[in-house]
Amino acid sequence: MTDEGKISRRAALASGAGLMVLPSRVLGLGGSTAPNEKLNVGFIGIGSYGARCLRELTSQNIAAVCDVDWRPKPAGTNLVMAADVAANYPQAKRFDDWRVMLHEMDKQLDAVVVCSADHTHAVAAITAMKMGKHVYCEKPLAHSIGEVRAMMAAQRKYGKLAVQTGTQGHASDDCRSMVEWIRDGAIGDVSEVVLFQKPRPGTGPEYYDRLKQVHNGVAVPKEVKWDLWLGPSPERPFHPMYLPLRWRDWTDFGTGILGDHGPHYFDVVEWALDLGWPETIEAETDAGYDPGDMWPREATVRYRFPAKGKRPAVKVTWYGFKEPPAPKGWPAGKPLPEGGGMFLGSKGTIVYGPLFMGKPGEPLMYSPQPGAVPEPLVYLLPEDLNKSYKRPEKTIPRPKSNWLEWVEAAKTGRQPSADFLYGGRLTQICLLGDIAIRQKGQILHFDAKKEKFTNSEAANAMFHTPSRPGWGLPT
Repeated sequence: MTDEGKISRRAALASGAGLMVLPSRVLGLGGSTAPNEKLNVGFIGIGSYGARCLRELTSQNIAAVCDVDWRPKPAGTNLVMAADVAANYPQAKRFDDWRVMLHEMDKQLDAVVVCSADHTHAVAAITAMKMGKHVYCEKPLAHSIGEVRAMMAAQRKYGKLAVQTGTQGHASDDCRSMVEWIRDGAIGDVSEVVLFQKPRPGTGPEYYDRLKQVHNGVAVPKEVKWDLWLGPSPERPFHPMYLPLRWRDWTDFGTGILGDHGPHYFDVVEWALDLGWPETIEAETDAGYDPGDMWPREATVRYRFPAKGKRPAVKVTWYGFKEPPAPKGWPAGKPLPEGGGMFLGSKGTIVYGPLFMGKPGEPLMYSPQPGAVPEPLVYLLPEDLNKSYKRPEKTIPRPKSNWLEWVEAAKTGRQPSADFLYGGRLTQICLLGDIAIRQKGQILHFDAKKEKFTNSEAANAMFHTPSRPGWGLPT
């Protein structure tokens, strides 16, 4: 879609008069959109979660796809590889370099979906916005505090463009119901929150010992465009331990499990409690962790958020690849969800699982393990409170999905509910925790007005990461 007052490309081509300008009401712009109007979308990164975004947006025109790893799926694995995904969209033009895609397809793209590695999010998203494209960007929005703030600034600068953060659980009924319950006082005053991602199989010390061998490097497969994958990050030799999927273990590319899943789990907490900025953050990690170029195997991060209005101060504890203590009233012997959070209130507790699995419209019943009996994503404790609590009306709108809310916003000139200003706050909270992890053992004090730490210039220096020549953020 084009900005209000401009002719859509499809209408221009159909009329045969490229310079002809029609009123926006004729095209269904500026308030209501014609039902048959579709966005022309280009995708940056189509393996793994990019494939999910493609499926969720097949109601639109899939015009172009871009990836840097075109290897076939390794035998005996369930990996989702770009070559297999692209085969399902033969109409889409393929690219290796997203910069080339944006240049060649400029007049044919209305919107861009960014699903590449974390360290390339900001430069790709801001470039697309500068070219007038609506942008959907996977979480975490960016790789550093400075990049996130640049994306938020870009939203303010290009305000007519619809931008959405890929925290898909934000659109779910479970997430929105929890916000309504907490605002309704279902569990009383909330002064403590626990967020967690439990340990995963195969990520013990021996796994990290193998990861450290990447510095030796190996030959780059012909299907992998390694220099393009590195993008803004410093040069280093290719190693198969990076691709696919495992790049998040390195600080040059990923943001650790806190940056990865933290935005999903912090989402409902920020929304329900209006957290704002933390006063202090401190972290502890596994004993052998050396803050070099990798993230630790496990970490605990403690945030303290000041009181706001009638809400008391809130302590938030993040358990990364660690088992948190079960809350009062949790059934004995019952495993906690694989990841999620707990609101600990003065009257009761809300426990929730992986919100990124939630769906709009109705509460989710999911299987925590293959073959397991489906369970709720959200639990209200104790059981007598769960039975007696009268749920309030659903006052928060329920969009069709996080993706389709973005599409609708692009067509109607509004911002979706998880725009970069909102998602940028979530991402920064997690990245501040990442900085605390790398400054483990130190209590960091944060100034909300100046938006920086007051007692550590080393921590403030981590707000920005240098980019290789030619890969800096557009101005």
